[in-house]
Amino acid sequence: MRVYDKLVSGLRSYASLRLLTQILSWIGTVYVVRRLGSHAVGEYAVALVIFNYLAMTFDGTLLETLVQRPPTPETQRAVFSMVAGIGAILAAATVAMSSIVSHWVKDPAVSPLLIGVAGAFFLMSFGVIPQAAMARRMEFPRLAGIAAIQSMCVTGTTVVLAARGAGAMALVWGLLVGALVRVTLMNASNWGVMWPTLRVGSALGYLGFGGVLFADNLLWRWYTSIDTFLLGRWAGTTSLGYYNLAQQVAELPLEKITTVVNDISLPAYAELQHQEGAVPQLLLETIRTHAIVGFALFWGLAAVAAYAVPVLFGAQWHWAVFPLIALAAVAPIRLIGSIETPAMTGIGRPGVLLRTKLIIAPCMTIAMLVGCRWGGIQGAALAWLIVFPLCYSYAFRNVLDAAGIAYRSVLDVLRGPALAAALMVLVVILAEYGLARITTSLIVLITGILLGGFAYVGLLRWLDPESFQLARGRFGRFAGLRQAA
Repeated sequence: MRVYDKLVSGLRSYASLRLLTQILSWIGTVYVVRRLGSHAVGEYAVALVIFNYLAMTFDGTLLETLVQRPPTPETQRAVFSMVAGIGAILAAATVAMSSIVSHWVKDPAVSPLLIGVAGAFFLMSFGVIPQAAMARRMEFPRLAGIAAIQSMCVTGTTVVLAARGAGAMALVWGLLVGALVRVTLMNASNWGVMWPTLRVGSALGYLGFGGVLFADNLLWRWYTSIDTFLLGRWAGTTSLGYYNLAQQVAELPLEKITTVVNDISLPAYAELQHQEGAVPQLLLETIRTHAIVGFALFWGLAAVAAYAVPVLFGAQWHWAVFPLIALAAVAPIRLIGSIETPAMTGIGRPGVLLRTKLIIAPCMTIAMLVGCRWGGIQGAALAWLIVFPLCYSYAFRNVLDAAGIAYRSVLDVLRGPALAAALMVLVVILAEYGLARITTSLIVLITGILLGGFAYVGLLRWLDPESFQLARGRFGRFAGLRQAA
């Protein structure tokens, strides 16, 4: 119960602070996108993909390894030296290959952006040890506060520089400022910077466990970003900008939810791994919760996308509508699948993650090559919509087998939320069709959102009372209105 109480407390802290910062972040994102245009957004998308490749060396690899296997006081200095050294080497490699990437996408303006993100990545390395220590101790309110301050600094910096005409560099400077603020606050809360040493032998053991996680993350990053490289090469950075906006809108809620849940559930799985039946129970509860939230949020987003894009970003972004619909439609599956990483890492089974990616990555690579080459941004979106659900449904069996869960149990908890969300989409589309002839797009959008929300709650209560009661109870606990049973 102590673990579950900390889990709920962490979710409450993260959710409340992230809700506030997310609102501010979205206001800033809308302004920046309208200010910069699709070409600048496309240029930054290329640089951001490189940054994300580098960042997975820490987030998703060494960070999780240090949470699962915390270093002893005798090995901390060696671990810090290893992490900082990796950061310096990879940052230097990014600077060295910046011109090559710019040549690949046929846009020289990408090169200075890459140099900027290399600096942000190097800064990240100094926050890995403090973050791992606080995560292991389940200090979620403090981590949530740091993330909130970082988000506000990123948004403020980007908005100000975009208003001053900095172009895509406004986004890079926002990334740099955010990384600096995060590292500073992390070390102020739990000092982790030490005098480096060349004697890193005692830290190399982390590379074994972390190496499997890195391979898993490398394959994941490959199939989730190959569309950006291919579209940048074959469709150009302007078209890529439309696609990237759709990705941002569809994946930002996905990223925020998975970041929150994965950060706080990893130490919970690590602590519960030796308790009989605890891991399967937590895994199924998380899948159900993700389904309740994910199907409503993302399928609702797909239902209103045709009105949301022009209202929020302007009519010039209409090419982003179809990619947004497709990416939002498949997002619930990606959200549900995200539970595999903290679960398998927490119980010390990272090899399971690698096996799933060895199935998904080849399928998505072929699908993206075909889709991007002959269909452009629409083809890439269709590849996600059609191919990903099929190959992931097959690969997910590895995770369920490792956790001792039958596929039927998963389908049982998914059925109600998925059906309620599908009927909600039908209600919203019919309402949009009727209202579009008599009122403005803004009114149609607002009505669609409100009607969809009420329809989903009512349909979920009717079709799946158990999920409805679970959602009601969870919301009450997160809001502090209900006590733990």
